[in-house]
Amino acid sequence: MNTLKELNDKLGINIRTITIEDYPELTKWWKLYEGKGVKVPKSSMLPKNGLGGFVVEKNGSLIASAFLYFTNSTMGYIDFLIADPKYREEDRQDVLVQLAAHACGVAIKGGCEQVWAMTTNEKLIKMVSQKFMPLEVLPDTYKVLYVYDKRTSKLNN
Repeated sequence: MNTLKELNDKLGINIRTITIEDYPELTKWWKLYEGKGVKVPKSSMLPKNGLGGFVVEKNGSLIASAFLYFTNSTMGYIDFLIADPKYREEDRQDVLVQLAAHACGVAIKGGCEQVWAMTTNEKLIKMVSQKFMPLEVLPDTYKVLYVYDKRTSKLNN
């Protein structure tokens, strides 16, 4: 089996920690997806105030990002995975899988015994379970409730 570095080299990508300079590009991507139900997260809602995640670079351009939350337990959580909407190369799904694998590896090295990630992307779910690792996919009846957001809640009015 190939190492993550070997697979990154094969894809021609570099995965690195997010910097403050990356954040405007990520915000631009989130805004482009707003019509599809994506909300632009405030940096205060992201780990390390928006710097607790990773970006994927290819040919000098950012093409994807994800954030890794460490909890007050041994569970980690990957969220806000996003890709440049204009990046439509054949390797797009492979890049996203590599990014998730990288974040998971960092979580494990950081002491996590369990790592969660959620997506509605059926193609990505199938690809990850076939190429990367066996998944425990929750049943279709499982729903995540978005309970409270200070910015939009009527409880604040």
